[in-house]
Amino acid sequence: MSIERIAAELALLREGGVDAAHFREQQLVLYRDVPTGGARLSLPLTSSVVVPVPGGYPATAIDLAGLPVGSPLIRRTRGEPNGPVVTVEGQSFQLISFHPFANEGGVWDPSRQGFHTYYMWVRTWLSYLN
Repeated sequence: MSIERIAAELALLREGGVDAAHFREQQLVLYRDVPTGGARLSLPLTSSVVVPVPGGYPATAIDLAGLPVGSPLIRRTRGEPNGPVVTVEGQSFQLISFHPFANEGGVWDPSRQGFHTYYMWVRTWLSYLN
């Protein structure tokens, strides 16, 4: 895992106004206040999202995303709860089967993609609620 690379990717997001942090010990990235498509369904307008840092990153594609345990968005997003519950900053997150590079047509290119581009996958994922 390249800690310097993750720091640079998250710095790019922060320059654009995105609140994101890397939790090295837990091997997680946390995006805060990610916009959702919840308004039309009377659901939350934003959510925090946690994303595991895969072993071997950046050679290994980023995969999965987690929403706060108990969030009404969990059953409204694509993918099912899958994997452990992880805790960041005192909040528990349920990982969900969200695989943009395996199931959504994305192609992982570690020379161009990273946590700065995965944020857009997460935004898209949360905009299409059912």
